[in-house]
Amino acid sequence: MIFALLTALCWSLGGFGSSRIARHYGSAPANGMRLTLAALVLGGIGVVVGSSFLIPNRSWFLLAGFLHLCLGDIALFAAYRRLGPRLGVLMVCSISPAVALIGEWMVLGTTIALSQLLCAAAVLLMVTLAVAPRERRHLSPAEFRIGVFAGVFSAVCQGFSAVVNRIAFDGIVETIPPWIPAGYRVSAGALGVGGYLLILYLCGRRPFQRPHELIPHKKMEGHPLGWMIISVLLGPVLGMIFLMRAFESAPAGLVQATLATLPVFMIPVAWIFDGNVPSKRSVVAGTSAVALTAALILM
Repeated sequence: MIFALLTALCWSLGGFGSSRIARHYGSAPANGMRLTLAALVLGGIGVVVGSSFLIPNRSWFLLAGFLHLCLGDIALFAAYRRLGPRLGVLMVCSISPAVALIGEWMVLGTTIALSQLLCAAAVLLMVTLAVAPRERRHLSPAEFRIGVFAGVFSAVCQGFSAVVNRIAFDGIVETIPPWIPAGYRVSAGALGVGGYLLILYLCGRRPFQRPHELIPHKKMEGHPLGWMIISVLLGPVLGMIFLMRAFESAPAGLVQATLATLPVFMIPVAWIFDGNVPSKRSVVAGTSAVALTAALILM
């Protein structure tokens, strides 16, 4: 479980870089670029160290990457646009662990101890208190339903992606380098997002945006290339390698519950880099979530 926590830490820092490049290039193009670069880096690591790319169950890893990094992320950004990032993250954090837990139990028969289940539920409760939105957005009923559907769909995709990953590792006897399955996942995500961008272009949409057309009150700081490096190395490279190590031995539901602490770790990151001072509720609940996650790891 320590590797799932390291994944959340990496993704919280990498997510800050991702938000910067998304403001510069647009969400979908930035995501496609970082996934493509990450796939090249992971492939390069495999070539340098002499790892074999012909691992068992690679089709399962491709499917897991497509579900999480393509379908799940596209739906998540659709929820962001309508419900806001806090509520979107909250839906994914709350639903995906349950989907992963039930899915792995149905497919692989994996069960977890009652103490672990209660601790995971407590983690999700603290995350809910830490990141729950304090405001309500005025949306039409149709837009609200679309946002909720997109958030639930993203959570289901991420939950099933975790189950698919566990299926892949369940059929592998020998030890494989984690950057190889990570490379398959990221490559599938890059291809999927590339196909999505192509569809947008053929439909007459303009997926790329110029900086002055984006959110005006957010100040662009630093060169986008620097933020791209941070986003790639900490997100789909190092974070994904840690995630593969987590899925090798830990149940999918517990891994997803640990990853649910990601928005909690992003609270101090946003405070340091963006000056967003957290509320007392966020600090207390976030600290409790991290402490409960540590207890879950030690069980």
